[in-house]
Amino acid sequence: MQKGFESRRKPRGISVRFIILGSLLLVFLIVGGIFAYRNLGYYYVGADEVAVVVNNLTGGVKTIDRAGVVIYVPFLQNVYTLDKREQILVMSSANITPTQPEGNPLWVKAVDGGDVSLDMTIHYHIIPGMADFIIQDSGFTNAFKEKWLYDYGRAICRYDFGELRVDDFPFAERRAEKANKAKEELNKHLKPHGIEVLAVNVQDYRYYREYAEVIHERRLADKEVQEQLAKGAAAMENQRRVIVEETKKMDVEVARFRGDLQKREIDAEGKAESIRHDAAAYYEKVVVEADAEYARLAQRALGVLAAKKAEAEGILDLKKALEGEGGRNLVKMEYARRLREARIQGIPVVRPSAEFPFMRMERETLPPGAVVK
Repeated sequence: MQKGFESRRKPRGISVRFIILGSLLLVFLIVGGIFAYRNLGYYYVGADEVAVVVNNLTGGVKTIDRAGVVIYVPFLQNVYTLDKREQILVMSSANITPTQPEGNPLWVKAVDGGDVSLDMTIHYHIIPGMADFIIQDSGFTNAFKEKWLYDYGRAICRYDFGELRVDDFPFAERRAEKANKAKEELNKHLKPHGIEVLAVNVQDYRYYREYAEVIHERRLADKEVQEQLAKGAAAMENQRRVIVEETKKMDVEVARFRGDLQKREIDAEGKAESIRHDAAAYYEKVVVEADAEYARLAQRALGVLAAKKAEAEGILDLKKALEGEGGRNLVKMEYARRLREARIQGIPVVRPSAEFPFMRMERETLPPGAVVK
């Protein structure tokens, strides 16, 4: 029973301590709230500023990028502001200060060994959204200028403009090219620290008198070279003009020749077409004449064939007729015709029958009524 009683008494003692601590905390909060309410501070943030509120208890940092009043609790909070307007870093011999009696121009060693003094400005501003990072990175004041901007600005500009020769500085486009390159390099290194470079401008440049004399001589030489180049360009232009004119003349002659050639081709094609038509007509004529001649000869051949056939048939009929008694009669008639037409001469003193027996035979063979001459 004792043990059970003791276990019930322990929770009751713990709850009393909690009640006491809670009461003290509540009193402390009430008193602190009244004190804070009576001692609240405020700070007016301009349109060209960005405020950073730092909590001293938690270490939290808050950026306020707007114009207006910022209310804070003193001792518990601090308010810092940064200028977000465009600012200018001047590097010039005219920027004379007690610590810099000769100014702070940028001395550049040119790529050809010459020393050049530049008066220039770097235009920049902070990135408002990174104000809290700038304070944590560089401090509560404008320490970011000396910590980052001055060193990077002079080093990068000295390096980039050092790529020029001494006689390149009089040319604004070459200086502008290097200024743009320096701006890109500066933003590459400064933006991570909350700084953005807007422009790099070169106002003036200076170098020693010896450099100026050499540069002047070089300019005179360059001017003479430019004049010679201009003369050469004019000669080249004249040459191109002559080439264009001669080319046009050649094109005209070629076009004329091509036109003449095309005309001759058309005439030749016309003559060839005429010859082809004549040949086709002659061919048709020869074919028609040949067909007519062939038909005529064919008809003639048929007539000859028919005549010869009829003659053959007549001979055949004559042959058949001569194969019988009519044939012998026909032979006799022919023999008599021949004898009638025969002429027999003789000498009266001759006795034919005694001296020429063949006469006797002829006489004996003569038909009745024949006269022997």
